[in-house]
Amino acid sequence: MVVMFNNIPGNIRVPLFYAEFNPGGTPYQAIARLLLVGQMLPTGSAEPNMPILMRDGQEDGYFGLNSMLAEMYRTARENAPFQEIWAAPLMDDAAGVAATGALTLNGLDTISQVSVMTIYIAGIRVRAVVLTSDTDESFAATLAAEINIAPHMPVTAEVDGVNPKKILLTAIHKGTMGNEISIDTDLLGDENNLADTHLTIVAMANGQADPDITLVFDALGDDEFDWIAAPYSDPMTLGAVDDLLNDEAGRWSPIMQLYGHYITAVEANLAELSTLGLGLNNQHLCILGYYKSPTPPWIWAAATGGKAAMHLQSAPELSRPLQTLDLRNVHAPKIVDRFNIQERQVLYYDGIACYHVERDGTVSIDRLITTYQLNEWGSPDATWLDVETLAQSMYGIRYLKQKVTNAHARQALADANPFGLQGVTTADDVRSTVVHGYAELIRLGVFENLDLFERDLIVERDDVDANRINIYMPLDHVNQLRIIAVNATSFMQRRSAVESLISL
Repeated sequence: MVVMFNNIPGNIRVPLFYAEFNPGGTPYQAIARLLLVGQMLPTGSAEPNMPILMRDGQEDGYFGLNSMLAEMYRTARENAPFQEIWAAPLMDDAAGVAATGALTLNGLDTISQVSVMTIYIAGIRVRAVVLTSDTDESFAATLAAEINIAPHMPVTAEVDGVNPKKILLTAIHKGTMGNEISIDTDLLGDENNLADTHLTIVAMANGQADPDITLVFDALGDDEFDWIAAPYSDPMTLGAVDDLLNDEAGRWSPIMQLYGHYITAVEANLAELSTLGLGLNNQHLCILGYYKSPTPPWIWAAATGGKAAMHLQSAPELSRPLQTLDLRNVHAPKIVDRFNIQERQVLYYDGIACYHVERDGTVSIDRLITTYQLNEWGSPDATWLDVETLAQSMYGIRYLKQKVTNAHARQALADANPFGLQGVTTADDVRSTVVHGYAELIRLGVFENLDLFERDLIVERDDVDANRINIYMPLDHVNQLRIIAVNATSFMQRRSAVESLISL
C-alpha cells in the first residue's frame, strides 16, 4: 500500500523525521438554529431585517420595550433554555394601521366598598383599585395608567378627549397582528364581576398591513436556520415561505442544501382553519391552530418554535413525537373554546397542527403536523405528514454527507483499486461508507432496517460524467408511537380449560 501525504513532498532529501497532521473527521453533531421573525419598535437599536444571535437581556434594547419580537424571544427562551436563538426584526410597514379598541366605564358611582377591577389584555393581568369616591371619569384615568405600566403590554392606553369615561387602546405595532390582541374579564374564573358589570369592551380591530417578511428571507444568505418561527400566515407570507424552502431552487434544493422549516400560529374557528389548511400543501410549513386563546399568535409561534427546535435537533430525541410537550407562556382558551378530539381529528386531515390542555390548564403540543397532504398527482400522501420526519431527513442527510465527505473529500475515482492505493476510491468504497453511516444512524434511532437499505442501495459511476457517482438511498425512517388501540372484551364469567373439563 502506498501512503499518501498532503504536505510532505516525495523528493525531499534532507534528513530525518517529518510529520504532517490531517483531520480524521468526526461524526455529525447538530446545532439547530431557531430564527424568530417579528416586529420591532423604532426605539430598538437593531438593524431591521438582519438576523441577530441573541443573549438574554438584549431583547428590549435591540427591539424596544414590550415589542413583539422582544416578547417572542423571552417566550422562545423559556421553552428552549439552551437553544441557539437568532432574531430578525421587521419594522412596521410605513403604510400600516395600528389596531384599536376601547374600554368604557359605567355606573362606578354606585360602588359601596373598595373593590378591585381585573381585566386581561393579551393574557396580561391588569388590576386597579376602585375607591368608593371614584367616578367613571376618575377611574378611567386610573385604569389607563395601570395598563400603561403593566409589563409586556402590547397596547397603549389613553383617556378619550371627548368622552372621559372611555379608554382608547392602540396596538404598539401597526398591522393585522394587533387585531389578535384579546381583552378578557374572567380569564381564570376567580375574578369578581366588577369588570363585567361596569365595563363595556370594544375588541381590538382595524389593524392593517403587516411588514414584508421577504426582507428578512433575502438577508439569510447561506446560513442554516433549521426552524423559523413567525406569526404571519397571510397568502403573501406563505408564498414567500414556499419560495424560500422549496425543493427546486430554495433552501431544500440539492444545490442549496440549507433546509429549514417555518412554524406559525393562527387564531380562527374550526371551519376557517380547515379552509386554510386545505388550500396548502407544503411539507416545510406547520400552522398551529387555536381559537380564542388570550395569548396572541406571536407568542404561540415562538413557544412552538422553541419547543420544536429544542427537541428536533439531536438523535434519538428528534425521532420522538412532540406530543405532551408543554408550551410555556401560552394561556389555554376557555373550555368552551377548546378544540375537542373530533375537531382535532378534522384538523389533522386538513393540514393544521393543534394542541391539547391538561387538567391544570397547561397547554401542550398534541400533534405538530405539516400542511403536506397530497402527492404530485393529487392523491393523499402521509409521507411528510409529521414534522419529525422532516427533522430526521435534515439530520440524516447531513450525517451521511459528513460521513462521505470525511472519507472521500479528495480522492481519485476508479472502477477498481486492486492495490489498495490511498487517495483512490471506487463506487464500492463509497457504498461501504454510506452503509456504515446508515448503520450508525440506526444506532442513533433515526432510521431502521439496515438489511433492506443495503439490498436496495444503488451506488454507481455516472455513464456520462466519469468524475461523478450517483447514489439512490432508500431511507426508512423510525416512526413515532401515536396510537395504541385496545380491544377490551367483557365477559360475565370465564373459566379455565381445566375447570371446563371438570364441570363436564
